[in-house]
Amino acid sequence: MREEFRYIAPAPPRDTQAARTIAQAELQQLAAGIRTSATAAANALLKIQDPQGYWCGDLTADSTLESDYILLQLWLYPPEPDQPWHPPTWNRIRKAVRFILERQLSDGGWSIYEGGPSEINATARAYTAMKIAGEDSESPVMVRARSRVLSLGGLQASNSYTKMNFSLFGLYPRRYVPSVPPEILLVPGNLLYEMSSWTRTILVPLSIVQSIGSQHPVPQGLTVEELFVPGKRLTLPRRDRTST
Repeated sequence: MREEFRYIAPAPPRDTQAARTIAQAELQQLAAGIRTSATAAANALLKIQDPQGYWCGDLTADSTLESDYILLQLWLYPPEPDQPWHPPTWNRIRKAVRFILERQLSDGGWSIYEGGPSEINATARAYTAMKIAGEDSESPVMVRARSRVLSLGGLQASNSYTKMNFSLFGLYPRRYVPSVPPEILLVPGNLLYEMSSWTRTILVPLSIVQSIGSQHPVPQGLTVEELFVPGKRLTLPRRDRTST
């Protein structure tokens, strides 16, 4: 029904039988596609089943885990003033660097999934982690990585997670990083549990660390200023009136 000139006009007649027939045909087509996909998925799983009846597969991840590991070591074992950084986990850090290097793409960047293109956050974090671990910033590997970061938009194009982590070490201006107050956990309505489990493991620790407000030191002279695109604004984009 629709309102016109203060009286109710009847809805135009329609062929309900024809509409029902079309809907049923579309539903049957959808069901057929679902059956085909489900059968293909089941067959694929059966092909990789162990003769004893179980499945076993590698848990794979991108290079950001190794990059973040190195950043974590810098947080746990800050360098002494005027001293080279050499934490007790140095051998493992060098192993992480080798892992990162092995996964560098031909264009100088790093991807976030097998066969994927270079991604700004993975590339910026890999470059920074390797520089923290002592890699020469003018080596061919680092030069190509730096060039790829800039071509992808620089650190200004990275996501909030990367910017937050970098800001904890003074590598990104804190004033241009979103704030995550721990009081957000007190918002009614189980807001915390409306988030995915992996989001909670990021949000809660970051909110606590941000509330402390401390900035950890980096090895003497270390900076990533070269990853910023000159002239590109650092401010957060304003998409609506509620943005800050």
